[in-house]
Amino acid sequence: MKFDVKIGTTKIRDVKTSSNQTTSFLWEGENVLSTPSLISEMEETCRLLLKDFVLKEKEWDSVGTIVDIKHIATTPVGSTIRLKSIIESVDNRRVMFIVEAFDNIEKIGEGKHERFIINVPNFRTKFEEKKRKLDINK
Repeated sequence: MKFDVKIGTTKIRDVKTSSNQTTSFLWEGENVLSTPSLISEMEETCRLLLKDFVLKEKEWDSVGTIVDIKHIATTPVGSTIRLKSIIESVDNRRVMFIVEAFDNIEKIGEGKHERFIINVPNFRTKFEEKKRKLDINK
């Protein structure tokens, strides 16, 4: 299937950070947005861009394949962050994004993220087959 992925397509998303997105090793009561949580929100912004503009049929979605992110500033949990993703390039079903994140004071993260467009039923079939080969029955 061919997808109409347009370079330059942009999505901006605001997210209020929560207590399940913190690190916990610096000091007691710490409430700092963790790097994995920042990356997760950036990935989801890219995924939602594809779902909003390209993958409108339920059986199509995308999975992350490359993450190259710099977490450049701390953000207290409870802050609202603004995430921005822009489609930078397309190679068949591989889509590369430029990503940025800001709190109300400064840029807190930037980088690139690649996603691969998948057919969910086919992906699940391959996944279930792998579970069977690994003898995982959960």
